[in-house]
Amino acid sequence: MSKQSLAARRQALVAECALQRIEVAMELSTLRMPAAGVSQYLTAGNLKLPLTIAGVVLGMIVTKPSRALPLLATGLSLFKLVTSVLSALRKPAD
Repeated sequence: MSKQSLAARRQALVAECALQRIEVAMELSTLRMPAAGVSQYLTAGNLKLPLTIAGVVLGMIVTKPSRALPLLATGLSLFKLVTSVLSALRKPAD
């Protein structure tokens, strides 16, 4: 092969790679749009506290499951108790 044909082939391959990079970037931006909306919703203050609590609990379960599981059971029991008390307080008295 001559040097000119190798240079021409190289230029064609470089141009094709550039087009592929552009296409991949466009497809990734399209895929990221819904995820960006979800992440903005979750961190906009709507669920910041519950996500923080869930992260702490998950971290405790992963690092020390023997301590975290009884604590998680107690927390769930307290949550059920509080929700039942609040629902009883919200009901109007007859």
